[in-house]
Amino acid sequence: MSYIKIGNEYFRQGKLDEAIEAYQVSIELNPNFHWAYYKLGDVLKRKGQIQEAEEAYQKADFLKNQSENNQFYTQNNLRETYEKQIQEIYKANTNLRKEIDQLRWILSQIVNTSLSQLSVHFDISNKQNRVQSNKMLVDFFIDTAKLLKPNYFFDIGSHNGSVSIAVKKAVPTVKCYAFEANINNYETFQNREEFNQLSIDYRYLAIANYNGVADFHIPTEIDGNKLHKNIGNASLMTRETKDCQYQTTKVNCSKLDDFCINNNIELDENQNLALWIDVEGAALQVIEGAKSCLAKTSLILVEVEEYQYWNSSALADRIMNELILNNFIPVTRDFERLMQYNLLFINSKYLNQCKGLIYNFFSKFKK
Repeated sequence: MSYIKIGNEYFRQGKLDEAIEAYQVSIELNPNFHWAYYKLGDVLKRKGQIQEAEEAYQKADFLKNQSENNQFYTQNNLRETYEKQIQEIYKANTNLRKEIDQLRWILSQIVNTSLSQLSVHFDISNKQNRVQSNKMLVDFFIDTAKLLKPNYFFDIGSHNGSVSIAVKKAVPTVKCYAFEANINNYETFQNREEFNQLSIDYRYLAIANYNGVADFHIPTEIDGNKLHKNIGNASLMTRETKDCQYQTTKVNCSKLDDFCINNNIELDENQNLALWIDVEGAALQVIEGAKSCLAKTSLILVEVEEYQYWNSSALADRIMNELILNNFIPVTRDFERLMQYNLLFINSKYLNQCKGLIYNFFSKFKK
């Protein structure tokens, strides 16, 4: 299969970044093949990159006119010259990607198993002990934020904004954005005095892997039990259980990368940001929409699950794989719930800087 066809398939599936990559490989293999530029222009246009699309179309027209006047650049000659090379390169890349994916999966299993052994320091059958494990993790996150001094903190799935308040008090120079997609929570907490006192930007917005409007599902009853309106487990996803009633609302959603662009948030090489992701099964969506932000992120706490509470949600191994791929090191976890817990990651760039804190954190565990 040629890279043009690969790009076409990605384009059909709506995977625009992958389609661009495939078309660009085709262009690298044959810079004179005008059709690759046409297809590249189509996908750039779909992404809204109009100027880049026009440049691709112009290049395609130039090459097409040139090839029509040059008998050496017919389609048959191009196939004869490049098809075998393309097939060999594609096969090699496919095999390499499979091997890398397998290694990443193995690594995530090893790390997850290792971190799970921390449970020997807690009686996880006891709720008080599980709560204590969470408090230790949160304190460690705050201490690490104090050390790394992020310029921005994004509290995604903020609920009542308490985490943003704690981070702002610990790092007074940080600019905090707290995102809450549950309209009931937002209306209840939007006027907290601390938000005004600490200049915390508390917004009614869902952070996801696309821009637009989404359905947001607020459970009102599970297995016949009525739930409080300010519940913390509402989600962009519906729950696996069928015995769940919802209040479904519409909420604006945005990629974190695009939110930063639209709000003129730019970081230089000496600046960093921190993320807190508590979005009930939708963590992968947040990560997929924050590729540029991740390159500037020093510290992440993310809630993950090992059980499929929500339809089509990515489980802990998948989240860990994605963050490892983006140069994040899983450092520790809590045991707040048996199948749902929080993982703390530090960007490899900042790991040496944090080693003293890490040693101190683990020294607190019982021998």
